[in-house]
Amino acid sequence: MTPGEKRAISDLTTSRQIEIVVAHDPADIDIVAFGLDASRKISDDRYTILFSNERSPEGAIAFSKSGDKTTFRIDLDRVPAAVDRITVTATHDTLPLSAARTLSVQIAGAAMLNAKASLSNEKAVMLVDLYRHNGAWRIGAVVQGFAGGLADLVRHFGGEVEEAPAPVAPSAPTPASPPVSLSKVDLRKNKVGVSLKKLGIEHEQAEVLFIIDASGSMGHLYGNGTVQETVERIAPVALRLDRDGKMPTWFYASKCKRVEDLTATNLAGFVSRTCPSPGAKIGSEPVTKKGIFGGTRQTTGTSIGYGNDEPIVMNAVLAQEPPHRTTPLLIIFLTDGGITRSKDISEILQRASNRPIFWQFIGVGRANYGVLKKLDTLPGRVVDNAGFFSVDDLSQIGDDELYDRILSEFPQWLKDARSKSILP
Repeated sequence: MTPGEKRAISDLTTSRQIEIVVAHDPADIDIVAFGLDASRKISDDRYTILFSNERSPEGAIAFSKSGDKTTFRIDLDRVPAAVDRITVTATHDTLPLSAARTLSVQIAGAAMLNAKASLSNEKAVMLVDLYRHNGAWRIGAVVQGFAGGLADLVRHFGGEVEEAPAPVAPSAPTPASPPVSLSKVDLRKNKVGVSLKKLGIEHEQAEVLFIIDASGSMGHLYGNGTVQETVERIAPVALRLDRDGKMPTWFYASKCKRVEDLTATNLAGFVSRTCPSPGAKIGSEPVTKKGIFGGTRQTTGTSIGYGNDEPIVMNAVLAQEPPHRTTPLLIIFLTDGGITRSKDISEILQRASNRPIFWQFIGVGRANYGVLKKLDTLPGRVVDNAGFFSVDDLSQIGDDELYDRILSEFPQWLKDARSKSILP
């Protein structure tokens, strides 16, 4: 297909369930489907389908993503009458889409549109329209967009742009249809809120601290961007639970080091800026003098080595704790395993079980997890103060599942800690 071309869906397939597949390189181009009314406006945000809202209420439109391909599965017979048009779009925060290596659309496995060839400086583009005409569904190749990006696109569809969440008084009514948020952080905070509500703790406040494994075996996860992506996915837990919007962050290997706190504004490039790889000298900076063999010399910084010493960072965190904490502390502890000091870890958890701290360990490898796999039955504690789950590949689970699993044991700990007067 070429821009401006329109075809009947019945010419492409006899099926009433079709797929629209967008291939996009780089993979972080966001692909969004907007369900529009007859005036081509957003009338119900539940039909804005993207990574943070993967399914319309009745399941007529469903989103999935695998690497550099995003797929919308659409059941034409289930699309409600109020949705007259489904417009599939592509957006990027900083990249003009003409610079994408790939941007193409396959419709029902029978038609193809190469959008990249028709673009210039647009950061948001309408790719194709699936629309009703005289009682039948048709597909139109559009390839029109906006240099201003997603904000201009949303406004074009009559939506409201929420640049930053405004504080809401507790008594203020919740709007029936909130504005479309442009921020992945905001969208993920909303997902954390959904998980908290399901668990019955949506009104809880807690501080959240993040510990990240920087041992040598984590090298490939730093190199392929997994650690940075994980940081971006986990930070919204703190931003939703903690009033000050800050997440103290530590890296550990043979030694440990606290770095700058994670906030909503410093997520981009956080890992490359603080601990870009195992063995990196944390806090090193370039100086004006050249090295002996040329190149820029670095200040010494702090090396934390390559090994696995979970107890050293656990004890360091506890040493900085205030003597009388009244707000719960949730510690999210990312590790790829290789646990060799199970006895020491057990003793720390036992010793800290009378303190208002819950440890949530997340395994991101297939290595030995030692005592972490036995936390539910670890004896000698005032309350069960730790949880663990492992995932071979965090990219294979969605944000909904990730937040459910991170928070799943937290409510019971809160209840037990209050029953034992560990928390007020």
